[in-house]
Amino acid sequence: MIIKKILLVLAALTSSLALAQTAPNIVGTWEAVSAVSASGGTEDRQQRSVLSSKKDAAILKLTITTQEGAAFRGETAWQEGIKNVVVGVFQRDGKTIIISSDVAVGSGYVENNEMEYCSASVLTTKNRASCTILKKVK
Repeated sequence: MIIKKILLVLAALTSSLALAQTAPNIVGTWEAVSAVSASGGTEDRQQRSVLSSKKDAAILKLTITTQEGAAFRGETAWQEGIKNVVVGVFQRDGKTIIISSDVAVGSGYVENNEMEYCSASVLTTKNRASCTILKKVK
């Protein structure tokens, strides 16, 4: 009876460990393949809403410079020449990411050499939501 209990506990531990996946190495340069965005706000130049499905509507490039296990750091580049430092982590599945910057929060996934990065601004004067599909180029 005790052996059965031990085997059940070992089986449960093994199955829960199988759920925790190793985060892939994402260090390198990722470039936009497609994007969709919506923006509007109280800044003068943002008085009207802007909706776009152009490739350059959101992040043009994401460069991941450092990664330690499931945690990473990098920089985004936007069409307007704006660059933002980003930090992020992988969730336990080894594919889902959570990202934070000075101006936005986001989430997405990484699978092979493709990443989806969706974000929303946290500014009080500008509202922006976007999703970008990126491919690893370096």
